[in-house]
Amino acid sequence: MIDESLLEFCETERQKEILLARINSSSNKEAAAKLGIGVRNLQFALSRIRKNAAKQGYSPDHDMHHTVPDGFVAKGVSTLYDDEGNVKVQWVKSNLQQQDQLEQIKNALDEFLEHQKNKSPFIAKPKKKVKGNELAVVNIGDAHFGMYAHEDISGENYNLEIATKRHKDVFMRLMNNAPECETIIINQLGDFFHSDNYESATTKGTRVDTDGRLEQVFLVGLEVLSFITEEALKRYKNVIVRHVKGNHDSVLSMAIKAHQEAYWRNNKRVTIEMTPSPTWVYQHGNTAFLVSHGHAPKPNKLAEYFAAKYPEIWGSTKHRYCYHGHIHSKNATIETYGGCITESFAGLPSADTWHNETGYVSGQSMCLIVLDKEKGEVRRSTERL
Repeated sequence: MIDESLLEFCETERQKEILLARINSSSNKEAAAKLGIGVRNLQFALSRIRKNAAKQGYSPDHDMHHTVPDGFVAKGVSTLYDDEGNVKVQWVKSNLQQQDQLEQIKNALDEFLEHQKNKSPFIAKPKKKVKGNELAVVNIGDAHFGMYAHEDISGENYNLEIATKRHKDVFMRLMNNAPECETIIINQLGDFFHSDNYESATTKGTRVDTDGRLEQVFLVGLEVLSFITEEALKRYKNVIVRHVKGNHDSVLSMAIKAHQEAYWRNNKRVTIEMTPSPTWVYQHGNTAFLVSHGHAPKPNKLAEYFAAKYPEIWGSTKHRYCYHGHIHSKNATIETYGGCITESFAGLPSADTWHNETGYVSGQSMCLIVLDKEKGEVRRSTERL
């Protein structure tokens, strides 16, 4: 017998059609024949429906009869049986499911796009011609939008408003003294957002101090990223943006890329780099760099990883660099590993409670590097708070 109660757990009309066919048939083979599909495909569809029901707390075969509210997923079920094996008491633990979180993010994206009239602004191309042998690279360290810090603990405040002002002001100072190049690459080195969900926790569940609702934080972060790209477009013919996945914001980092790629899709001067790998490499003549957040692989393994994953680029270049964030330190760490310079870049946030208590204090700066095709790094500009 097929449980008709499973109908309410169908996610699509097709699943409902398959389940009804099975309910009204004597066997899987008969139902599959009615639908014109294979038996295995029917079994797979039924299995998905049962799994979805179980996630909501409904699985009679396992004495699970208490469903959780829409938007939540059953995290665990504890059942107390009497001496005869009958259920006496049952506890169902639930939490907001990731799909619902992604739906909330989608709603925030729709709100942002509506506010921006669904298209990126037209920005005139710079008229001045420049040589293409130099490349500008801006490395934005861990921004931690949505983080809350109080001066009584950290020595200075940090919240959504302060984060916005700092990143816009410091980036504009870099742009006001920007070198004349044809192309600029903006590397957002990960942990752009402080938390990754409605529980005010990182991707792996570490609780953190937060400021603002998740949707609000996400929208403000998108506005700042769009501002940065717009200002870069006013000065450079081509803008390439790479968003790196951090350990704080693995889910939201995907949403950032998806939004920015859609928002700038019709602007041929903007490239939002969409490679799903946690690392990315760019070659500029005899010079190349790799970007990573810095938590995996670890900084001292990045050069080895660079050579192994991108052997053709490694072998065809002389000047190689690995740029990463993640390291909260007053001074940037610069090391040379096997023919590659590996460097950490500071972010602009204040220290929250955990970082303050454990002694991690960021250098609070943003850096622009100029890479020459043949000479590698030729100069840089650093703006501090």
